[in-house]
Amino acid sequence: MSTVFTGPFTLPDLASSSCSRWAGAVNFDHLRLFRAVQDLVRRGILEFGADTLETAAEEAAGRAQQRFEMRNVLIRKVGGSMLLEAQKKVVKRQALIDRALARDLPARLEELAAKKLEPHIPWYYESVLAKA
Repeated sequence: MSTVFTGPFTLPDLASSSCSRWAGAVNFDHLRLFRAVQDLVRRGILEFGADTLETAAEEAAGRAQQRFEMRNVLIRKVGGSMLLEAQKKVVKRQALIDRALARDLPARLEELAAKKLEPHIPWYYESVLAKA
């Protein structure tokens, strides 16, 4: 799947298309993928990705992740020919959606948690209290 990404990618980019974020074994799936990626790095198929501007922004937010990159053109072409165009689009789309969720969802969840802490008074009690 890493042949789909032309530049650096992270482990969650790979996991987004094959592992559900809301499944019960998320950590196990990520560990399994991490071990496979480390094996590919050891074999020389993948390399550690170069630092980009996104990495500096992620470090400032405290979400810096290790990036990988496939620079071997032959392996990229052979691996890319084994995937259909529709599969490539799905992998890219899932990675972009996962990045957007990772960026925006925590803030929205914090806002929702703060809203849940406020006591809820049903409207019929408010009307009775207002009359009294």
